[in-house]
Amino acid sequence: MLRLHSALRLLAIASVFPAATHAQTLLSGDHSVDGALCVGEGCSSSEDFEDFALKIKQNNTWLKFEDTSSTSSFPTNDWQIRVNDSLNGGAGHFSIVDDETGNTILRLDAGALNASLHVASSGHVGLGTTIPTDELHIFDSLDPSITFEESSWKWKLAGNVEGFYLLDPQNSAIPFEIRSGAPARAFHINSEGQVGLGTDTPDAPLEVSDADSFSFFRITARGAPVNQSVDVVFTQGPLNTGELRYNIVDGDGPEMRLNADGDLVIRGTLTTGGPTCAGGCDAVFTERRIIPEDDYAARMWADGHLPFVGPTAPEAPINVSEKMGGMLNALEHAHVFIERQNERIATLEAEKAAQDDRMAQLEARLMALETGRGAD
Repeated sequence: MLRLHSALRLLAIASVFPAATHAQTLLSGDHSVDGALCVGEGCSSSEDFEDFALKIKQNNTWLKFEDTSSTSSFPTNDWQIRVNDSLNGGAGHFSIVDDETGNTILRLDAGALNASLHVASSGHVGLGTTIPTDELHIFDSLDPSITFEESSWKWKLAGNVEGFYLLDPQNSAIPFEIRSGAPARAFHINSEGQVGLGTDTPDAPLEVSDADSFSFFRITARGAPVNQSVDVVFTQGPLNTGELRYNIVDGDGPEMRLNADGDLVIRGTLTTGGPTCAGGCDAVFTERRIIPEDDYAARMWADGHLPFVGPTAPEAPINVSEKMGGMLNALEHAHVFIERQNERIATLEAEKAAQDDRMAQLEARLMALETGRGAD
């Protein structure tokens, strides 16, 4: 025997009286209905209950749950179950409404697809599936997705046979994409914010890892007019000790190679941007900033190195740019000194030539004198 108790008492009483009277009867105590029950102005004396124990039948089939608790610690919120809108042309739906606020907490529209919402015995929730395998399982035959929307913007997560996507619908952009079949550890961020590409144990802010004997990353500027990409490569190298390579992708091999011994090979010229020559290299000529030879030699012997070149200790690192500037200053001083020596040599040679000429004249006069004495 079906027993419909407290929640249906008023419904049972209302069904006893003809609909036209609209009289209310209050019936106290516990009551039971042996059989099916129809409530509402649309019920008839020959109602077909099919397999239903309760039917609510009229043009407005809403239920209200009104809590009359008077104790302050008891909840008193009232609720409604609304089936369809009550206005002409309204929507068909099943809704749960917070009667205190008027907010619709849950709404199921008429015509919703099968398994639109399914809660399994495990507590797993299925959207589009009756066999959810996770806490939330979303199924769709084409591009299942989730949309996150606020008043001015929205984002979309989607997945299909091609991959997993984060979409920006406003800009028709896909800023993040993982293609199906991507290898394990293709992208990993650890608890310290370090990013691994090919590894789940990155030891640097960005680590690119590969199981081969070389690994690289590429930088591409698609708007570049000629060569658009450069590869930064780490490989075992010819010595099997590790080699870093810089390669503009133009088919002619790397432009720079640096091995574990610190040996650097470049295919082009080397131009450095600093530091400048402290001695003012070309100022030797343009501003005549020339150290006198005696002062230069004195400083050279006293310091144990050329002025502006600085000391060069064995096994010590060298600032090539600064050292080169100092060497250029020393070279220009040397050329100045050489030129001055050449001037002195030219002067001495001219003086010697004049002396040689005078000597030849004297020798000729002496010879003439000696020849005259012999004739006498």
